[in-house]
Amino acid sequence: MFENKHLFSRIKKSLQDINKACEKVHNLLLNKVNVLAKFLVKKSVNANLISILGFIIGISAVNFLALNMYGWALACILINRVFDLLDGAVARHSKITEFGIFLDAALDYVFYAGIIFGFALANPLQNAVVASFFLFAFTSSACAMLAYAVIAYKKQTEKQIVFDKSPFYLGGFAQGAEVFLASVVLCILPFWFMEFAIVLGILCLVKAFSIMIAAYYNFVIAGK
Repeated sequence: MFENKHLFSRIKKSLQDINKACEKVHNLLLNKVNVLAKFLVKKSVNANLISILGFIIGISAVNFLALNMYGWALACILINRVFDLLDGAVARHSKITEFGIFLDAALDYVFYAGIIFGFALANPLQNAVVASFFLFAFTSSACAMLAYAVIAYKKQTEKQIVFDKSPFYLGGFAQGAEVFLASVVLCILPFWFMEFAIVLGILCLVKAFSIMIAAYYNFVIAGK
């Protein structure tokens, strides 16, 4: 039992370190993307259009995963993530809107859920059950974050809210960076899907319950 807890702690620590590394790469890419974003703003390109185009390309990965064409699936996933950086950069250089934040977050969740579904289609006999668990856990975490964001937004409606970052991402682990990294690794090493899905599924459930605890503290205890 102790060894299992120690192993889980090590896995969690590794994922957090990977998350930090991803953030560094994200910042480097963002500097390059900002240059392109400024050009697109001058050409009157809408950030929401970029979000939709990126989603269409990204969700195409489901088809390639189902056909075991992992290279093409990986290409779609990477392009989707570049478009995700680009739409945010364009919005910051033009005008950030509430609908734009909603659209970006909603399409991200559908995209990641689709990727999990795609791996289930890739090998139904081996992946279907564990993919269902992962999708259940991922959806639980997503719903908890969205519900938290709704109440948090409602409580701040009388204050000025700065939309420089999506309110749907509340920090911690089991978020977009980890699922993105797992998607990339699994396109290269698809036979690891079961192990990755179980670990990330557990982390997503932990995330969901941690948000519930945070909600109780912030909305009940701290509100008194």
